[in-house]
Amino acid sequence: MASFLPIQSSFFPLFFATTILLVFCNVCFSNAQPTSSSRPQGLVLPVTKDGSALQYLTSIMQSTPLVSESLVVDLAGEYLWVDCENGYVSSSNRTLNCFGRECSKLQLSSRACLHKPAQPRYKSFMGCLVFPSNKLPGGNFTSGYLTSDVVSTQSCINGSTTGPYVTARKFSFGCGSTSLLKGLANGVKGMAGFGPFGVSVPSQLSSAFRIPRVFAMCLPSSTSSKGVIFIGGGPYKMQPGIDLSTSFTYTPFYTNATAYYSSEYHIRVKSITVCGKKVPVDGDSLDNGFIKSANINTMIPYTVLRTSIYNAFSSIFIEKAKSLNITRMASVAPFGVCFDSKNMISTRLGALVPEINLVLHTDRVVWRIFGSNSMVQVSDKVSCLGFVDGGNEACLVIGGNQLEDNLLEFNLAKMRLGFTTTLGRQTTCSNFNFKI
Repeated sequence: MASFLPIQSSFFPLFFATTILLVFCNVCFSNAQPTSSSRPQGLVLPVTKDGSALQYLTSIMQSTPLVSESLVVDLAGEYLWVDCENGYVSSSNRTLNCFGRECSKLQLSSRACLHKPAQPRYKSFMGCLVFPSNKLPGGNFTSGYLTSDVVSTQSCINGSTTGPYVTARKFSFGCGSTSLLKGLANGVKGMAGFGPFGVSVPSQLSSAFRIPRVFAMCLPSSTSSKGVIFIGGGPYKMQPGIDLSTSFTYTPFYTNATAYYSSEYHIRVKSITVCGKKVPVDGDSLDNGFIKSANINTMIPYTVLRTSIYNAFSSIFIEKAKSLNITRMASVAPFGVCFDSKNMISTRLGALVPEINLVLHTDRVVWRIFGSNSMVQVSDKVSCLGFVDGGNEACLVIGGNQLEDNLLEFNLAKMRLGFTTTLGRQTTCSNFNFKI
C-alpha cells in the first residue's frame, strides 16, 4: 500500500541535509521514465465544475486493478497527489528512490529524503519525500512518499473525439492524507497538478506517450456540462466541426522557479481597460511597466485584484454601466458590485455590459472579457461583477470564472500561452465529442 507520513519536528534537520545532498546525487540510482502501452495522437481528460466548492474536476483511471479517481484541477500544481491513507490499494504501486530521476525533477524546496523501512519483498532504502497541499486558504500540507503506479486515460483522434484508453505504467504521484481533502469538492481523492514541472500531469503523460509538451484547457461554464483538457497539442475540434487551434492569440508566460509547492503561470499585463478607459494602477503595483505577478489560477473562482486596483476598476465599471442604463443593486458577498439583471440585454456573449480588456505584453495583444465571463448571476434579479477585492496581497490573479468557455493552450516547451477569448460566437467548451 502507498504511504503518507505525519510531519515530525525531528524531520526538519533531515530535510535540509538531504536537500543539499540531492543537488549532488540526483543523477544516481535513476528510476525509469514513464512507459506506455501505445503512442496515441493525443490525450483527453474530462472536466466538470463543482457548484458548491467552485472547483474544476477531472478524472483518471489509476492503480491495479484500475479505479477511477476524481481529482481537483490545479493549474499551478507540481504533481498529482491522492489520498493514500484511506483505501488506496494497488499491486503495482512503488515508492520511488530519493536519488532517482523522477525525484530529481521536483523543486528542491518540495522534496527530501527519508528512510523507508524494509517490507516483505523489498529492502529498506531512502525514499523520495514530498509535501502535498490542498492550496486552499488556511489549508494545510502533509508529507508522503513519491510513488509510481499505472495510469490510464482516453486517447484523442484527430482532435475531435475520444479513442481507446491508453496506459502509462510508471506514473509518479504524491501520497497525501485524508485530512487534505477538507474543503475540496465532495468525492474527490486528490489534486491533479498541471504546472510547468517535470512531474506534472501533462509533462509526465507527454513523456510517456512521446507527444508534444503542450496541453489545452477548456473549462465548462455550467455544472451540468463537461469541458475538456487536451494533452499533446492540436487540432482542437469542437462540434459542429470548429477547429479552435486557428483562433489563438499568443502571449509569453513565465514562472516563479523558487515558489514553494507551486509556480503559477504568470503573464505580462500592461494595463486594464473598461470600455476603452484605462484603469489607473499605483506605482507599488507595477514592475517595469507591468502589473506585478499577474497570474492564472484555477483554484481561485473569481479574478482577484489588489484593493487599490479594484477600487479604481470597479468605479469605472459602475460609471460605464450607468451609461448603459444598468441599475446598481446592493452588494452580495463575495462581490462588491452588483446590478439589476432586468436592465441587462442578453447576447451570445452574455449580458451586454462594459467590455473589460487586459492589455498584455504589447498593445496589440488583448484578452477581451465579455459579459459571459465578467458577470455572475447570483439570483433571478441580481448579477454581480465577478471580480473581488484581494486586499494588499496579489495584484492580479485571473480566476476560474474568467477562464470558462475560453480555450487556453499552454506550450511548456515554448513557454507560450494561447487563448481564444469567449467561445460564445462559435461553440462552447462542452461541445467536445466524448463518445465513450
